[in-house]
Amino acid sequence: MIQQQIKYYNDWLQQQNYKSFYLAFLRVSLSCWLLKEVCFHWTSMDLLYGHSGFVVSKNNFISRLPGEGFSFAKSHYIWLILAYIVVLLLNILGIGRWFTALLLFLMVYVLQKMNMSFVNGGDIMARMILLYLIFAGSYQYLVLSKQKNIYPAKIKLQNLLSNLAALSIMLQLCVAYFSSGIAKLLEPLWRHGEATYYAFCMERYIGTPFNKYIVQHSWINVITNYGTLLFELLFPLLIWIKKLRKPLLISGIIFHVCIYIFLMIYGFEIVFVLTYGLFLPNQMLLDIAQKYKAYFWRKKTNTATA
Repeated sequence: MIQQQIKYYNDWLQQQNYKSFYLAFLRVSLSCWLLKEVCFHWTSMDLLYGHSGFVVSKNNFISRLPGEGFSFAKSHYIWLILAYIVVLLLNILGIGRWFTALLLFLMVYVLQKMNMSFVNGGDIMARMILLYLIFAGSYQYLVLSKQKNIYPAKIKLQNLLSNLAALSIMLQLCVAYFSSGIAKLLEPLWRHGEATYYAFCMERYIGTPFNKYIVQHSWINVITNYGTLLFELLFPLLIWIKKLRKPLLISGIIFHVCIYIFLMIYGFEIVFVLTYGLFLPNQMLLDIAQKYKAYFWRKKTNTATA
């Protein structure tokens, strides 16, 4: 009985890549976000990765590179960053495919280890997604050229790995939410409903002038505090129920947008929301993409004929 179930799911996973479009979108969008991060911090690169940095790096395998500690990597950081940009562009275009995906993951890992004080939850999540994308077939869409004459056995293996990679990213998101919720439960401020109050009051997290008015209403603090706990603890369970999936994803988007605006926590929110599309049917996303493509094509045609 168990063997039959394993065979059934194995055959089902090999039939097709059930997340082919969004895996491609995730590859491109995540690479664009990483490229944006490089551009945004360009003037601070020497402080982050060069000898001007004041953070002492922890002992890990990168510290065993030629030279003393990170000296070699820090002395040549600009070449690493330039190579990183090239690999990001190649990944966006789908050039090099799995080799480029592997190279990008290794580069992100090295750069993060060079300055862990600069790394946040969004960066770690992005790194995990890049790891899974190494095994994912994200090259059916949004590439310069598609693969041709692929052997049926290879297609089945690619489908199996792609579906497992997509599932791994979805599970990773659920684990991230649930572990964050459990960690919050262990904190007295969250249990007493006061955590978001102090967050809204901290100068670092004052994203809008309305923050000072929000903290004046205790009922808002209670809702945001316990609402956050409920969302992070229940999302990993309820997201697998089809009827609740769309409302939960919409709630999640609103949740992250509010944090983005009011608390100025940026990368974390973007990366987490980017994974949401994996919970939606592939055909639904393809239909949406086709509608947008048709809309912009009509708009372009009307502009040209005007």
